[in-house]
Amino acid sequence: MIVGQKASRCIIRSSHSIRSSQSLKQKGNLKFSVRDHSSSSSSNASPFNTSNKANRAGWAFAGSALLVAGLLSTRLLPQQRLSCEAKLPISESKSLPDISKLDPSVVEDPNRSMRARMETYVKLLQHRIVEVLGKEEPKAKFFVDSWLRKEGGEGISCVMQDGETFEKAGVNISIVHGTLPPRAIAKMSADHTGLLDTVDYRLGLKPGEKADVHGLPFFATGLSLVVHPRNPFAPTVHFNYRYFELTHPPKLQDGTPNPRYDPQNPNKPAAWWFGGGTDLTPIYLFDSDATHFHNTLKQTADAHDRHFYPVWKAWCDSYFLIPHRGESRGVGGIFFDDLSTISTTAQSVPLSHGNAKNSSDLPKMTELPHTRESLFATIRALGDAFLPAYLPILQVRKRMPFTEEDEQWQAVRRGRYVEFNLVYDRGTQFGLQTPGARIESILMSLPLKASWIYGHPVSGMQKPQEGKMEEWQSEGKKEAEQARLMEILRSPKEWATL
Repeated sequence: MIVGQKASRCIIRSSHSIRSSQSLKQKGNLKFSVRDHSSSSSSNASPFNTSNKANRAGWAFAGSALLVAGLLSTRLLPQQRLSCEAKLPISESKSLPDISKLDPSVVEDPNRSMRARMETYVKLLQHRIVEVLGKEEPKAKFFVDSWLRKEGGEGISCVMQDGETFEKAGVNISIVHGTLPPRAIAKMSADHTGLLDTVDYRLGLKPGEKADVHGLPFFATGLSLVVHPRNPFAPTVHFNYRYFELTHPPKLQDGTPNPRYDPQNPNKPAAWWFGGGTDLTPIYLFDSDATHFHNTLKQTADAHDRHFYPVWKAWCDSYFLIPHRGESRGVGGIFFDDLSTISTTAQSVPLSHGNAKNSSDLPKMTELPHTRESLFATIRALGDAFLPAYLPILQVRKRMPFTEEDEQWQAVRRGRYVEFNLVYDRGTQFGLQTPGARIESILMSLPLKASWIYGHPVSGMQKPQEGKMEEWQSEGKKEAEQARLMEILRSPKEWATL
């Protein structure tokens, strides 16, 4: 079976619009032309000219991230394997989460609580992403599922399944609060160095130790996204950006008033931090896709602190490792946690390295002084960078013809995705252990289809048998491309070129 789509013009509405070419040629690249709507100069002006201050701003939604869609190269199959179908009409009526009651000015208001600002931001970001991704799908629509958590909180899950562009796409937000019991706090401290010292309560978990509290109130909000495209040449992408607080309980375990609790400011944090990250998981590797993705992230992060990207990229490479396979989930991106400061004035902030390799060679502190305000600005810029980092890749790759053999390899690689998420992912583990957790939303990240083939000639071995790679290459077999991906996944590389 040969599956393909007719390449047709598509326009993304933002401060910069990107168009694909009208036709998909047998050989060569699928070219993009870019119109800079922020400039009234001639049509020859390029939005990628970094000497132009307005252009450096990138898309209106993209913060400081730049699009380099013109660098994306496209590989095409031989003419006899190309089969195209007519483009299906795109419905203008897409399901979207309701943001009519939101006040966008809250995001920028330093007098509002960080809870309110982050909640407003992730809801606005979810709406924007669902709206844009919905325009890339001519068949299916997002199902908007608003839910309440009886223990405290709410969420909105926007999920699209079995579409023409997307096999499955989920864009979820959650705003949850409640009380974490002592054992959950202790477990969390294993992933957050110094947490117990920061909150400074005895939890009663040591022999003979008397607990100060029954638990600590918590608040968490964030946006989590996973996109599994239908086309095997289009990579899966994930991102999550979140904010977490632990606050002081009004009473101690013995029932006496807690002297650290402020009734005038009941949500004053005992500890708080930002965390998150994003990573790209290709089925077939296009170097230009990985470079574009990492360049966008690096440029966005560098605009706020040049020490962010190298530390977070290294942590991502280590975090998304599948130890029992000895390979990474994908080509990485960034991953970070514990992004916080205890000072009310600007100062350098410690950078957590997690389990990053060669951490001794990485910066220990930020290059610039930061406040909670500047860290929040970093989070927003990274969230805003998702669409320019991923959308140009998707728009090129979703048009490539593919075969059943490609789909089989896609299912094998998605099996690896399932293995990591269910066995190692901290977010999945935390969600499943949280009282009142919404399992449907937590497992939204899993693909519709995955397979485990015993003794697969490429993924079932640590490296191809001697001479196999040359044989596959000489015969033009897909196994050569698959083996090259596996080689990269076993030895992560630096992709950013900026």
